[in-house]
Amino acid sequence: MKRQLHIVLIACIGLLAVLGFKGVVSAEEVSNELLIEYEENRHTFSVDESLPSVESREPITDKVELWSFTDSAEMLLMKEQLLEDPNVLHVEPNYERYSHVVFNDPILVKQWWIPQMKPQWMWSRVQEQKKMTVVAVIDSGIDLQHEDLQGRIQPGGYNFYADNSNVQDVNGHGTAVAGVVAAKAGNDLGIVGIAGTYETKILPLKISHLNGLSKVSDSIKAIDYAIQKQVDVINMSYGSSMSSQMEEKAIQRAVESGITVVSSAGNDATKGNSIMFPASYPSVISVGATERDNQRASFSNYNSHVSLVAPGAAIYTTTLANSYKSVSGTSFSGPMVAGAATLVKSLKPEATPAEIRQLLEMTATDLGAPGKDIHFGAGVVNLEKLSHALPASSTPIPPKEFTGDFPELKVQTNKVFRIKFTNELLLGKDYSKHIYITRSPNSAERIESFTAKVDPTNSKQLLITPTKEWQLGVHYLRVEKGLQNKKGVAMKKSFAVKFTVLPR
Repeated sequence: MKRQLHIVLIACIGLLAVLGFKGVVSAEEVSNELLIEYEENRHTFSVDESLPSVESREPITDKVELWSFTDSAEMLLMKEQLLEDPNVLHVEPNYERYSHVVFNDPILVKQWWIPQMKPQWMWSRVQEQKKMTVVAVIDSGIDLQHEDLQGRIQPGGYNFYADNSNVQDVNGHGTAVAGVVAAKAGNDLGIVGIAGTYETKILPLKISHLNGLSKVSDSIKAIDYAIQKQVDVINMSYGSSMSSQMEEKAIQRAVESGITVVSSAGNDATKGNSIMFPASYPSVISVGATERDNQRASFSNYNSHVSLVAPGAAIYTTTLANSYKSVSGTSFSGPMVAGAATLVKSLKPEATPAEIRQLLEMTATDLGAPGKDIHFGAGVVNLEKLSHALPASSTPIPPKEFTGDFPELKVQTNKVFRIKFTNELLLGKDYSKHIYITRSPNSAERIESFTAKVDPTNSKQLLITPTKEWQLGVHYLRVEKGLQNKKGVAMKKSFAVKFTVLPR
């Protein structure tokens, strides 16, 4: 079956040969395909499988079909007939869409967006996270083996381009987008995504392959799949100047399901500055790009549909072959905002898409003309102000219970026991009064020929050392509840172990 409507990713990655970004379509053309949306009933010739010149038909949703034709002239004639069918609600041609690529020098300052967006305050509230969040990245897939995305990939992704479960990225665009959102923080590797250390996953929904071309029909399928998977945010870093009523309806279904939908505004500011879709649908958060000096990036589309801007030039992120590259384009400012939306959802799970949008716009740093404008929307996302707008949790997550463990059971006479605790102890304090060592389980005859002091190299460890040597045979060691850590928090439970001293 011929593939359906081509949407080309707004692939804004430089150094195409290195990153694996391939052939770019340079113009919009009409394919020999139509998307047909039906009313509730289908009781006319529209269900006849033997229509002349119709090569194939494929259901996209309950009410939408994709028709492929052998001849474009026959397709146009059939379109007129379909429009006369009272059971046909809408007919759209499949416009091919083209990619917008911005080249840039890879040797640039890494992650300059952090001081611009001020995420540290928000990151410090990770203990308040109430919900594990999922961002559906509808794109070219994801590098499943990338070191900085391990533990960040939600199971259940799907490849709509090939109709299978293989979501491995061979283009690089989807991997770059995913890294902006959720590259793992605190792992001594690569970069940090905007989600920081929050529990956030990427659901990769693949709609394009090597050359970056995708189709509206696959976009619709991916959106409905994301709804089925109950994701929190959808990121769509692709588009063209051609709108689709059917795609817009799919996005509306997602928003009505509680999903925040974010899309890149486009990179055609110097090439006609077209209105781009899906970014410009009313229910989508359209995101433009800024440079390091908070000026609109020269390539970034501007119009009244732009909701917000975010850094989108020289963004260091993940790419294929377990590596990292500097990339530019609204394709990467979009996931900045998608990541900000998922942070809101993490702290305030009940927030609706409209509330999340309002919070993001209300707390943005105004740029350009006062108030919302066509170049910057409401301004650049400001995560510090966003954090202040989200009240602290009224029921904070309690700290881990103060406990210790004791793995050794058989020891030699000179054994120094190391009891590990979850919190720091007070260095220099004698903890021996909290340690009971006896020769029988309930004996009152306590052995006192030992010391119990904090390890000077690790204040979460207590060293129990014999004054000379432990006697051979069975012993029982008990750490009594009430032992306090450095902050004065007391253990709530005692624990005891049996250990046997063996000859050397």
